[in-house]
Amino acid sequence: MGRYILIGAVIGSILSWVMNISIVTGLVLGAFVAAICYTIYSKRNIAEGTNDSLEQTIQLREEQVDIKKERVQTGEIKIHKEIVEEEKTITVPIRREEMVIEAGSEEELRIPLKEEEIEINKHPVQVAEVSVTKHQVEETEQVKATVKKETLSYETEGNADVKEEQEQSL
Repeated sequence: MGRYILIGAVIGSILSWVMNISIVTGLVLGAFVAAICYTIYSKRNIAEGTNDSLEQTIQLREEQVDIKKERVQTGEIKIHKEIVEEEKTITVPIRREEMVIEAGSEEELRIPLKEEEIEINKHPVQVAEVSVTKHQVEETEQVKATVKKETLSYETEGNADVKEEQEQSL
């Protein structure tokens, strides 16, 4: 019945737009007409179903399980570089000049003395390269769900003879 009312409401709203009346009025009229059509149709089907037919059918239904997968974020990894300071001790040989004076000469000499001074310069050097990638890992997971299924059961009264036939479905 809901299908008839929904179809009637849609048709009523279209007619209300065409006839320039309020949409609510069109919806109500369409639903009302659909309910009347449903009542007439269902009574006609009941009247047709009351004949003494030898074969009648019952539809059996069962639930089907639909599985959907959705990607969700489960975590996050933050990658960054840290600067760590450490003391390095480096042994560097340096040279210097020393003055050696030997007695015996009366002359005055001036000899400049020199020595090496250490100058420290720092510059970055690549020592390693780190590659960061991610890849898909596929696993299987078992999901359990309870589904309902209609089965046919019957009761007999008197001397009714019932012959069961199994129909194979694909």
